[in-house]
Amino acid sequence: MSFELFIQVLNILATVTLAVSGVLQAARHQLDFFGALVLACVCALGGGTLRDLLIGATPVFWVTDLLYLYIIIPTTLLSILLVRLIPTGRGIRLKLLDIADAAGLALFAILGAQKTLQFDLAAPVAVVMGVITGIAGGIIRDVLTATTPSVLRSEIYASAAILGVVSYTLLERFLAEIPAMLIGMALVFFIRLAAMYWHLQLPTLKPQKTDSK
Repeated sequence: MSFELFIQVLNILATVTLAVSGVLQAARHQLDFFGALVLACVCALGGGTLRDLLIGATPVFWVTDLLYLYIIIPTTLLSILLVRLIPTGRGIRLKLLDIADAAGLALFAILGAQKTLQFDLAAPVAVVMGVITGIAGGIIRDVLTATTPSVLRSEIYASAAILGVVSYTLLERFLAEIPAMLIGMALVFFIRLAAMYWHLQLPTLKPQKTDSK
């Protein structure tokens, strides 16, 4: 498999997973088809769009390559049909949403960093752009459904992306590009899943107690 095809396959997988997460979020909030399509689009395209604007890769990726839109629309339709088969009240949809979101985070974070490095930008910039690519779509999705974004809660979410992207930017100096990317993605995905399974959280800021008089 050529490197270009490898990147294309990963982009397709990332688009599908985050589009599915958008539909699952729409189902949780009982939105209609149009609402599900909007959430699928912002999830799958939001992070990459912001990244491209920031690094000057314009027109942004989905404007020049309509494949992404052609993927999102049937993915949304199929996901809506499948979601109807999932029983409610058992937390299954939430678990599937978390898994799809973790997969999309892992894929897009590393892909975002890899594209940034292609533009000859510094590794720290690639880390920031990778994290933005991974989390921005989910943030927009959550804001549109009046949900506190995971990145603003104490969950290990953005920090998982940071660890994976930093690992990738270090490994790609010593390993071939594909193994370095796969290791980075695996780290993001499994750190995120482990945090959800064991309920690992970051310390939260608490107001300082004052002495009452």
